[in-house]
Amino acid sequence: MKESPEKPSWFLKKAIKAFYKEQYRKAKWFAFVAKLLYPDDYFAICWYANCLYFSASYAGSYEHHRAAALYEGAIKLKPLHPLAHAGLGRIHYSNAIQIVKNYRIFPGGSWAMFADEYDPDKKGQLGNIGGFADKKCGNRNIAIRELEKAAELTNDPGEKVELLCMAAEIRTYKSNGMGIDAFKHILDINPNYVPAHFHLAGCYAATNQHKQSLKEYEFVHQNAPELAPELAEVIQRHEVNPT
Repeated sequence: MKESPEKPSWFLKKAIKAFYKEQYRKAKWFAFVAKLLYPDDYFAICWYANCLYFSASYAGSYEHHRAAALYEGAIKLKPLHPLAHAGLGRIHYSNAIQIVKNYRIFPGGSWAMFADEYDPDKKGQLGNIGGFADKKCGNRNIAIRELEKAAELTNDPGEKVELLCMAAEIRTYKSNGMGIDAFKHILDINPNYVPAHFHLAGCYAATNQHKQSLKEYEFVHQNAPELAPELAEVIQRHEVNPT
């Protein structure tokens, strides 16, 4: 997807260059100046948000909330451009995954952390700023909505399936059935997309669909053998044993 205007400012060019050198704090400063000089520059806003996200000290930090707010503002400027949708979705995606990793060891732990998350698609619902997932900037509903919107808007086939796969992964945290439907949709678009086969094998295993799980495992084993040992561990947790 397009990441900069045709004629970016000097500061924005410096910000992008520093970012791709992984000099995130330096990139953040240049992007901040670009946004300060051109407050309605969609790409300057997005890049400043991106730099805030990557320079954050920990997941769900103040910088993540600032970045999310900037992306929301950018979406208002250009609602049909995928860059801000993708950025906002990525923030909530990465933090939602971190919540699951941190709390899944407790019985019902990860579920409880999302029990009061805000659903932006429910009419009449007030924004729940007190929800744990919202405080951590890891709202699953926002992650799914924004990633799928970005996938809808992008013209790049590779980006489309990558964004849809991220959204599908979050759908799996809601229910394995939702995950199965989402990953099957991705394979309708690109039948050879290995990450979708990988996650689909896990979803099938978790729902006692052992034959389907093994079929997906065999695809991964043949097309990405380096991932097979990891996937074998995943499905063996559900008593699915590759031969």
